[in-house]
Amino acid sequence: MDFVGFDKLSLLDYEEKTACVLFSKHCNFRCPFCHNGLTVLESEETTKWEEIKSYLIKRKGLIDAVVVSGGEPTLLDDLYEKIKEIKELGYLVKLDTNGTNPEMLKKLVNDGLVDYVAMDIKNSKTKYRETVGTTKIDFEKIEESIKFLRKTPVNYEFRTTLVSEFHDEQSIKELGELIKGSKKLFLQKFVEREGCIKKGLHEVSEDLANHYLEILSTYIEEVKLRGY
Repeated sequence: MDFVGFDKLSLLDYEEKTACVLFSKHCNFRCPFCHNGLTVLESEETTKWEEIKSYLIKRKGLIDAVVVSGGEPTLLDDLYEKIKEIKELGYLVKLDTNGTNPEMLKKLVNDGLVDYVAMDIKNSKTKYRETVGTTKIDFEKIEESIKFLRKTPVNYEFRTTLVSEFHDEQSIKELGELIKGSKKLFLQKFVEREGCIKKGLHEVSEDLANHYLEILSTYIEEVKLRGY
């Protein structure tokens, strides 16, 4: 399967690394606040894998890493093979995932094909379905991915995009319990953009975000704001 988005240079998606970013189309969530809504739901344009691979060969030594994002990349039927090819070219690989495919996550990590994992923790368990825009989720698989990342030596981060309509003090406390003992969590600022699936949602203020940070710091080793 080809990718629907190809950002050839990013200084933001892999901390302290220069990277390019690949976007897969399909996703099993419909998060109302998703910035890639147009890509997930509407895009028919693709970038051929051979074109991407050719670019990576030419840029070897100039770019440090490849970020595989989405959509939800673990839905790609040939993700393993493509990431293996990227690693064989000598690149670091970061995987962005929603954690709903722990089998693929474990295989990639255990086989040494992923150097960094960023997993979205959308909300507390009780508000997860509302936040991701679908009832068709197996939450046990998400919990399995959380537990796996907390035990594996691979570098990882959890991240939560704060949206006024979906997050409150109680859900933040429950989210803390969900990932208690984890290494790192980023609280990300929501910014409404053209590609968002739902219009009219609102950001959480910086003061309130800092309050949430204080709450979550009692559960998680390192909590930071991103985008504020």
